[in-house]
Amino acid sequence: MKTNNQLDFKKIVLFYNIEIAGVEDLVNKIFNDFNERFNEIVKIPLVLNTEGDLLNEYEQQLIKTDLIVCVGGDGTVLRLAQSVIGHEIPIFGIRMGRLGFLTESTAQEAKEKINSILNGDFYIEKRKLVQANYDEQNYFALNDFVIGRKNLGKTASIGVWINGMPIAEYRSDAIIIASATGSTGYTLSIGGPVLMPSAESIIIMPLAPHLTPSNPIILPSGDEVALQVLRDDDSIMVADGLHEYSIQTDKKILISVSKENIAFLRINNSYNFLNRVADRLGWLRKDHNLDIS
Repeated sequence: MKTNNQLDFKKIVLFYNIEIAGVEDLVNKIFNDFNERFNEIVKIPLVLNTEGDLLNEYEQQLIKTDLIVCVGGDGTVLRLAQSVIGHEIPIFGIRMGRLGFLTESTAQEAKEKINSILNGDFYIEKRKLVQANYDEQNYFALNDFVIGRKNLGKTASIGVWINGMPIAEYRSDAIIIASATGSTGYTLSIGGPVLMPSAESIIIMPLAPHLTPSNPIILPSGDEVALQVLRDDDSIMVADGLHEYSIQTDKKILISVSKENIAFLRINNSYNFLNRVADRLGWLRKDHNLDIS
C-alpha cells in the first residue's frame, strides 16, 4: 500500500452532478482556487448515454486520473463508483445532497479539506463491493442488489440458498442483498442493521415479506448466496438503484463479497462513521448531554 507521501495527486477530476443547485458554482470555485496547485484539473459533469451509463469519453478520463473530487450526493458517488471499478482511484466526496453517508466534506469545508489533501493529512479507506454472477456475467454494486418483480404491487417468490443449503422461499416485494456500505441505504429504511464500513459482510433482507419473517441475515466474506426467482418472468435485478437486468426463472443469481474495492479519501481526525450515522439519523439531539469519553 502506498503511503501519503507516495500518493502524488498531479491530475485530479472534478466530477459533479449538474442537476443539483449550486454545484456548478462550487466546482468553478474549487477549479479557480486550486488550478495552480495541481498539474491538471479536469471538470467532468455527470452526463449519461441512452443506456444510463456515463459517456465513454468521460469514463476514459476518470480512470486516467490520480484523484476524483466528487461533488453531489450519495447518488452521484454511486454513479461514479460504477465507472471506476477495478481502478481504486481515491474518491473525495463533497456533499451537496441530503444525507451524505459516503461523502467526506460539506461545501463550506471543501477548500480547507482540499488543502489538507495537499498537505498529506489524509488516509485511504477501502470499501468492499458486492458481486453478482448471473448468466455467466459479473455485476457489481457498492450499496446493494435488489431482486424482485418489475411491476410494483406484485409479490415475487424467490428461493434463497446459502453455501448451497436452502434457507427460505421468500414471497415478498423483493429481496435486498446489501454490502456493509449499503447498510445505510435501502435496508436501513426497512429496519436493517448498520454495519461498520470495514466489515466484509453482506446483508440478506426481504422487502415486505408475506407470511415470512423479515429478519435480516448477515454473512461474512467467503459465503455465497444463491437466489432464484421461482415464478414470473417479469423479474429484474437492480444494481445500486441505477442499472436494471432482466432475470429468468431457470437461472440462479450468485452473490458474494467481491475482491474489488472502492477507495475513499478521508481527512485525518475528521471522519467518524458512527458519529455521522448518529447525526444523520437523529440519534443525538441538541438536548442530549453526552460527553466524549
